Amino acid sequence: MQIKTVALSATLLSLALGAAFALHSNEQEREISNYQGTYTCSPEAIYDPSSIEEVQDIVQDALLRGKTVMTGNRKFASQIDAACAGDDQVQITLKNMNKIISFDANAKQVTVEAGMRFNDLNDFLRQQGYAINMVTELAIFTVGGMLGSGTHGSTLEKPSNMLADYVSELKVVDGKGEVRILNGDLLDAARVNLGVLGVVVEATLNLEDAFKVKAQVQGYDDDTGLEDIILDIARSNYSANIAWFPGLGRYTTTLYNPVPIETVGQAYNAQADVTDAEEFFFGLLFNAAHEWPGSGLQCLAAYARYNGRASSYFRDSVTGDKVDEPVGYSDQMQYFKCKDPNQCIWDRLPIALQEVAIEIERLPDWIRDVRQIVAAHPRTCFPLNGIYFRFGKASDSYLGMSAGRETAFVGIEYTLRQEGQKEPKNYFVNLEIEQMSLRKYDARPHWGKNSVAIFENMPSRFPKWPEFIQAKAELDPFNVFSNPFWQRASGDVSLDEYLTPGCNVRGECYCQEDEHCQEGTSCQEGLYFTEARICR
Repeated sequence: MQIKTVALSATLLSLALGAAFALHSNEQEREISNYQGTYTCSPEAIYDPSSIEEVQDIVQDALLRGKTVMTGNRKFASQIDAACAGDDQVQITLKNMNKIISFDANAKQVTVEAGMRFNDLNDFLRQQGYAINMVTELAIFTVGGMLGSGTHGSTLEKPSNMLADYVSELKVVDGKGEVRILNGDLLDAARVNLGVLGVVVEATLNLEDAFKVKAQVQGYDDDTGLEDIILDIARSNYSANIAWFPGLGRYTTTLYNPVPIETVGQAYNAQADVTDAEEFFFGLLFNAAHEWPGSGLQCLAAYARYNGRASSYFRDSVTGDKVDEPVGYSDQMQYFKCKDPNQCIWDRLPIALQEVAIEIERLPDWIRDVRQIVAAHPRTCFPLNGIYFRFGKASDSYLGMSAGRETAFVGIEYTLRQEGQKEPKNYFVNLEIEQMSLRKYDARPHWGKNSVAIFENMPSRFPKWPEFIQAKAELDPFNVFSNPFWQRASGDVSLDEYLTPGCNVRGECYCQEDEHCQEGTSCQEGLYFTEARICR
């Protein structure tokens, strides 16, 4: 009788949900995809709740019917399926939960719904004279998404470079559909939560007084000894971003330092303000670089990007003119916005990114090793932002990239062929660096930016992984919030299952046999880091 009652309750709740949220029935509305269009998921339904109570209803219905739940936008900012509930499962977006709940100037705290975009929050706070000065370089992410993946900026001066560490309290709907207020150990577990501890519906964030910064952009045409000074650069500035182009022997720095709030200047970061002509030129150049024999065009593209980063890319918010000595509010200076959140340049040019985090004191040796890898592959250039360095203090989060250790974040961007259907040129060089970072330098991959293959042995990379699993058992005892990405990252599904013909080119494996490689290549050891296995 109890089983019949539960089944009847589930049926009634499902019918009620269908009527309440008026789900669309066509296939397009039942799909979500990443920004590149390389991962598409087909959930049973996509819900857009407007209240915590509606989120509870959705989770309770999924629990009764044995479905899993994940939160993610219809177009999510990940290269893989980290935000997908899975086919025939239940997807939630929080696009309708994007409001400020409360603002307390005296306590210097703000509580927001998790669907609020970070730039909208900072626009509000700036008008009140406050800011959250963890500033990622792209501001259109939602607060909930930033907590899910551990989104970060670059600073060794502030308490943290991750938004997660400015959270004082989280409100979540747990795996039973109950509302929980998280603080203490559970909060530290949920700061970077991958969406697998529950639906984060509200976050209370600590603020500080708004301030202005002055940016200094400079290019260096000789990278000799960069490894000997890079940590000094990071530690002697409020915020430092460094783009290293080892194939060119050059690097650029963008440095930010505070100035008095009354300092004249209303500049903003305009690096995404690419004209149609510039975008067309880069599109032609990047595409040609893949097909042209040799690496000459790839290095030409790298020169173009080096020159673009070697001088100011800031503009005055009033006149729109370029500013050579830019001063502006810290948030607007450090992050950029796309003119249309759904039409950034990488939405039109197929761009991918590898990012890992290593212990900061090991960065000089890492650079020395990368020099050796590049030397073994002459004329290898990194045509977008070179190898990109950012920095952060140790985090209290259990699964943040900087959890428990001061960290250097290292990113390599590259362009794809045919919307991700073919490997980029010199991809084998990136893979040798990537595998060296993982296996020699105990790197931690970014949770959203990488390929499937990089998430090897994840539990061993985080000392508090067992505590995170305990938190999941408490908040999600029936595994309502477990998606395919989590199953891989946690080791519940072995990455060996992805060892299929051609898996290397799809980013699903590091080759072990020749059949894992694309046609015309074989699985070989790295030229410098011989523990790597590379299709070349």
